[in-house]
Amino acid sequence: MRRSELKRKTPLATRKPMHRQSPRRREASPKPCKPDTRFRSPAYLRWVRSMPCCVCLCDATDAHHVIGLGWGLSGMGMKAPDSYCIPCCRECHGDIHRDPELQRHQPDWLLQIIDYGLREFPLGDIHTALIEARTFVLSKREGSQ
Repeated sequence: MRRSELKRKTPLATRKPMHRQSPRRREASPKPCKPDTRFRSPAYLRWVRSMPCCVCLCDATDAHHVIGLGWGLSGMGMKAPDSYCIPCCRECHGDIHRDPELQRHQPDWLLQIIDYGLREFPLGDIHTALIEARTFVLSKREGSQ
């Protein structure tokens, strides 16, 4: 079956072929990067990894930074400060990322680890960061109950 050619209802404005325009280039103005002011401490993370896993009580291999609490600590491309981390084995670490029920237990585990950390680090920057973290977590827990 042969079909007839489609006919335009309105004529083309010009008969010139359309040329592709090159994209306009914007002036490259590099945005100044803000320095990361969140608490970072390799010594504290090493100590957290030496503790037993919060979920299964096996030897911990990871220091899990809390996620999914809605407290503004973490998000896309952001990691919570090191004072907000708990010890986890590799398997439980993945389970926490997948299971919202386990994520709801993070504040309890976090307060427990912070209390141990305050005894382990009685002075210095780590102690100060842990006090701030404990105060923050307690205020958020009271607000949600």
